Amino acid sequence: MRGKKMMMRMGMASVALLVYVMLVGSVDAQLTAGKDLVKTRAVLSVDNVHPGSAFQVAVIAELKEGWHINAHRPTLEYLIPTRLTLEPVEGLTFGEIQYPKPVRLRFAFADQELDVYQGRIIMRFPVTVSRDLPPGERVIKGTLQYQACNDQMCLAPVRLPVTIPIRIVGLDHPSRPIHTDIFGAGGLMVPPSGASARESESGQSRIARLMEEQGLVLTLLSIFVLGLGLNLTPCVYPMIPITLGYFSHQSEGRTSRIFILALMYLLGIAITYSTLGVVAALTGQMFGAFLQNPWVLIGIAGVMVLLALSLFGIYQIRPPRFIMEKVSGQSGGGLLGALSMGLVVGIVAAPCVGPITIGLLTYVGATGNPWLGFWMFFFLSLGLGAPYVLLGTFSGGLKKLPKSGVWMIWVERLFGFLLIGLALYFVAPLLPDALVPWAVFILAVVAGIYLGWVEKSSTGGRVFYWLKKTVGVMCLLVGAFAIVPRTPAAAITWQHYDPTVLAQAKQEGKPVILDFYADWCIPCRELDRFTFSDERVIEATEPFVMVKVDMTQYESPEAERLRRQFNVSGVPTIIFLDARGREVEEARVVGYVKADEFLRRIQRARAAR
Repeated sequence: MRGKKMMMRMGMASVALLVYVMLVGSVDAQLTAGKDLVKTRAVLSVDNVHPGSAFQVAVIAELKEGWHINAHRPTLEYLIPTRLTLEPVEGLTFGEIQYPKPVRLRFAFADQELDVYQGRIIMRFPVTVSRDLPPGERVIKGTLQYQACNDQMCLAPVRLPVTIPIRIVGLDHPSRPIHTDIFGAGGLMVPPSGASARESESGQSRIARLMEEQGLVLTLLSIFVLGLGLNLTPCVYPMIPITLGYFSHQSEGRTSRIFILALMYLLGIAITYSTLGVVAALTGQMFGAFLQNPWVLIGIAGVMVLLALSLFGIYQIRPPRFIMEKVSGQSGGGLLGALSMGLVVGIVAAPCVGPITIGLLTYVGATGNPWLGFWMFFFLSLGLGAPYVLLGTFSGGLKKLPKSGVWMIWVERLFGFLLIGLALYFVAPLLPDALVPWAVFILAVVAGIYLGWVEKSSTGGRVFYWLKKTVGVMCLLVGAFAIVPRTPAAAITWQHYDPTVLAQAKQEGKPVILDFYADWCIPCRELDRFTFSDERVIEATEPFVMVKVDMTQYESPEAERLRRQFNVSGVPTIIFLDARGREVEEARVVGYVKADEFLRRIQRARAAR
């Protein structure tokens, strides 16, 4: 009897051991099978990496047909997310990893559709290289976590090692874009569908998308058109009287000679802005952020005032004497004189170009490619200067206009007031809200009285006389309108940022809109004035908890922590959180957008709930 019990115990132990071995073998087989289903490789956006530059990395995972892995943010909380993690490397700073937009499918084992990845999966992230990092080989190591499933079963989760070798070289070695099918022709990452929407409306992303879809040639032509558009900005206007004044002394020669001088004049402008592009590429994205500094706004406004005082005749901005000798053409250096004048004129208009082309500056800075920066800003300057080539070439027609003393003095005064108004525009975000309307009122009234009645230039006829009166009256009307009390309209109820506000919204299942702003941010003011005051926007945002995040002290530790937490690279940035507190990436707004576009972002946020 005792022997039988012993035999039964041994038999049960054998069965248990066999079951254990089978289970262990099954798990091991699943782990092996899960690893075999995914093949990974890593590619870079450039062949060589310079110290102080930025580049992009893409980790590509090829998944066997018939299988899928869960999205980075799975539909159900208990599902294993696909996640790429990176180990720190001295001298390298990694940006946020961007995952592709998942597909939504229904499976037999689930009651609802699930967000998954299939086929080819590309995960991307930017890398910034320290300026002090010496040349040599470096390796970025990471781990890809995923769980492979098909329609019938799920294998055990897998952690797959990823190795990314990079080569740091000196500036004497070239750095060329590669894998343009993934990163675009300029070496900047082409945003994946959906995942990149956080930058989708920023200038940088639009340029990257244009590079990817149209190629370098059409992108440069588009930048040329942008340069033409810069001529509509008020602070470019001083280039007009300078150009007229210079070419009016050259109009006695043949048209072909004047055309060549005008081309040299354009080349001088191009050199100024091409240099700006090279500087942006060599300094990285920090150059674009530099233009958001309040002291930079004050500096730009100061330049505008100095130019305005020159147009009022208080002093004259003159090139150096050796340049003026060339300008006169008496020493046979007319070509050099035209080139030098173009350089001077380019500097005059430079304060306009930085703020308006912030997206282009950021894009060029992210590529770290000086040649790309040179050509992009070269074509920008060609567009900016093209009208002045025509103006200079046909300067002989100026003789048919009234003499300079009749109209040019009054026009210069008009441009002077426009420049002061532009200076006020730049510093308005730094002034108290109650002070700005009165500043506009004083400027408009002074400009109206002076331009309409005080300025005593010869009229040149009744048309010019009534033009002066009309401009004067319009200025007075603008001043009066600026201080007219306005009936307070319906407004969005904002809360100041506090982590408890977000926690409460998540607990109550409410979506959130975070508006990252700064008091000195001009686009932020425009959002408040035009977009957030729109009745349709006010109504559409009622279901959301509206939170303002103050980034006025942009370099403070608190602001830096929030920038890192929410991946904010500048203001304004608007982030949409769903009812579970997760960002709706395809709805993110960077920069100023009009009410219609903001309403579309709200619809995207609602669709993701």
